[in-house]
Amino acid sequence: MPSLPASYTLNPKAPTEFDRFGPVHCVKIDNELVSALAASGENPLARSTISTSIRGSTRSVGTIIHPEGGPISYRSCIVSTQNLTDAHVAIAGHILDRCERSSDNAEITVFLYILGRQIDYYVVDHDSKAIIWVSGQVPESFKGAIRAKHEHEYWIHMENFPGPRFSTSEDLCLLKEVLASNAIDALTSEGSTSPMSVQQIQTHLKSLELFSSSGDVQQTYAVARLWNLILQSRVINKYGTPEARMDRFISITDNPPDFAGTYASVAKLMFKRPHAHLGRCSRAWADRIAYTEEWRKFKTTNEREWKQIMALVSSALTN
Repeated sequence: MPSLPASYTLNPKAPTEFDRFGPVHCVKIDNELVSALAASGENPLARSTISTSIRGSTRSVGTIIHPEGGPISYRSCIVSTQNLTDAHVAIAGHILDRCERSSDNAEITVFLYILGRQIDYYVVDHDSKAIIWVSGQVPESFKGAIRAKHEHEYWIHMENFPGPRFSTSEDLCLLKEVLASNAIDALTSEGSTSPMSVQQIQTHLKSLELFSSSGDVQQTYAVARLWNLILQSRVINKYGTPEARMDRFISITDNPPDFAGTYASVAKLMFKRPHAHLGRCSRAWADRIAYTEEWRKFKTTNEREWKQIMALVSSALTN
């Protein structure tokens, strides 16, 4: 397959690097790219790969609406927030011809976003739940990535594009098992690396019982959201590596860095409360997901305490 024109650049990205909430740019294709793509249209590998149907999808071309409201365009195994054109299809074939997949029959999805002469992309291998790129191209953020990071980025993609390839019954079953395991771990260990409390897990499991074995856009989005909470914690805790942290407090010191200069005097006037405050913040944020309701309670408590401390300091200074 002929290469893209030298003026065009393939830019490998991770799913987390794509801003789904940003404005969508229209694609303008110039004659140089049209000619190059036309010359590559007879490649049999690209043609057979792109024409492969997606499991769980009844249509090969169309648009679905993301649960948060944005449109997603798809054309066989290609997805984008842009309207897909023949240029996207040809570029996807160009990329797939240069990727090393887990197998020739691996189920894949290609994300594309064309901005001027830059082509942002990544390829999803659904069988291995990994993100791949053209041979020799890896984003800086992915160099040395552990397995948990690949899985996290995989579910970021599924959260961003919960169709036309949907989550499977196996994904749902494993998610329930992992949540149940995390609930027991959180209940029996103060230093549990579970990103959710037992009460939150119980709520999620109850909601998951309403799901069917066949996925759809809404179900895929919800499953992906929960997997991302779990996998983000696994990445932080180096899950699956010899350096894995099995206790979330293992890296936290009980003695935050000392305040210096003017701040040292202020700290003394505040009866060393800043040190205690930093310690509490560290433990509250340590490898945990800060849920909105938890953060509001934490913020309210600390605001009340700081007002009391400032009142005491003001009283001490005026006396």
